[in-house]
Amino acid sequence: MQIVRNRPSRLLYLPIDGNLTNINQGAVIMPGVTDENNRSVAIVASGAAADSIGLLAELHNALATTDADPDAGTIKQTEQAGGRGTGGSVRGVEPFLPGCEVGAEMANDTSNDVAVASATSTVLTITSIEDDIDGSWIYVRSGTASGLVLYQTASASGTATIKSASTTTLDNTSRVLIMRRKFHQTVALNTAADKIKSTAAAGSLPWRVLKNEFRRAGDEGWIELDPAVHHNLNVGTGGDVKFRQVLIPVDTSYNPLD
Repeated sequence: MQIVRNRPSRLLYLPIDGNLTNINQGAVIMPGVTDENNRSVAIVASGAAADSIGLLAELHNALATTDADPDAGTIKQTEQAGGRGTGGSVRGVEPFLPGCEVGAEMANDTSNDVAVASATSTVLTITSIEDDIDGSWIYVRSGTASGLVLYQTASASGTATIKSASTTTLDNTSRVLIMRRKFHQTVALNTAADKIKSTAAAGSLPWRVLKNEFRRAGDEGWIELDPAVHHNLNVGTGGDVKFRQVLIPVDTSYNPLD
């Protein structure tokens, strides 16, 4: 992820606990939530990411010698205290300032896609899909009809209706990414918290969707998806195409809900 509007001019330097797992650059960071474990340090975000702080500006290479450990008293609170580097736990974080926007790629892999149970040319049956996401986008990342981008005009619990008949009818081999509609109020983080996970059911991260975009190899920039132009377009698969959402972070440390 990256902050694309209202970027901070300076970084925060915070003690990070990766729990012996690396945290990627661009991952969402939040305050620790576990008593007698990580309450006074920052951790990789999950779930609703309450009071999320910002995006990690550098890789946190997690080792026993680099993770902040409150119980052992090995929290190096400041950059000046020697906390950064191979033997320290302090890392730079780009804070979420009020009014910022985040460009977040969709995770495009088998751990973060959604199965299609069955389909006609215009209606997809997807178990547990939300019923309030009219105006969302569906990308077929693998299986039958792979590469197609489809615009969703209606949804009910378990089904999604697309704008017009798909050029190839999907089936139960099709795996899709679902990009929530503009102004939708929740999405979901992937496990690494550096991308958006595609889910059928509602996500728990209360970030607002501003727009959905894609970019193919050779494109100069991101292109906003337009139902008049991009429905039924085959954009290819694999690393040749990327999708992202532009999101407004909600319930952040600088703008909390409580």
